[in-house]
Amino acid sequence: MKKDELLAVFGTHDIRTLPECIMSLLFGDQEVRDDVFRELIRCHAGDLSYDWFQEVYEEELSERRKKGQDFTPREVSMLETQLTGAREGVIHEPTAGTGGLIIQYWWELASKQLPWRFKPHTCIFTCWELSDRSIPILLLNMAIRGMMGEVFHGDVLENVAKARYVLLNEQNDGLAFSDIVRDDRVLSYTHANHVHKPMQHDLFD
Repeated sequence: MKKDELLAVFGTHDIRTLPECIMSLLFGDQEVRDDVFRELIRCHAGDLSYDWFQEVYEEELSERRKKGQDFTPREVSMLETQLTGAREGVIHEPTAGTGGLIIQYWWELASKQLPWRFKPHTCIFTCWELSDRSIPILLLNMAIRGMMGEVFHGDVLENVAKARYVLLNEQNDGLAFSDIVRDDRVLSYTHANHVHKPMQHDLFD
């Protein structure tokens, strides 16, 4: 999707306001949100296998100097997923960015089944991301694909988060969008003693 087309979908003329516009959409009127989601899917011919925002983000919004932010090329994400194989369970992604790697992981699982037979609860994502600019796009990328899990907005190395978002697909339907709930109880929360449980593994261990 070209930058101008993307901005038109979100009703803005300034690429710098895109994250804010996305966040307002995600937590605004649900019917409006769902209409925009459907328009985004239509613009990409229903192809949910990759991060539509990555190219524009890298060119316009990335914080390479301030936060050393670089993104894994789509081809590398695809190769990693194919080599390691996607597994059901709880997946921990400590530096999620806008979601490119987890989209590839999700797609590897979801595309093996008919869309209406895929159950989102079989693959739960726990993500961390530091960038204020990336978080809205990450949340959108997960919600539009019906993913389930949680996103911590914070520093995974320090184990400190300033927000936690929970993604729920109440119908457990591979064709449904996820709802997002912000948990403000974890402002300035320390994610202490984070231990991987038996069914939880990193991308790509």
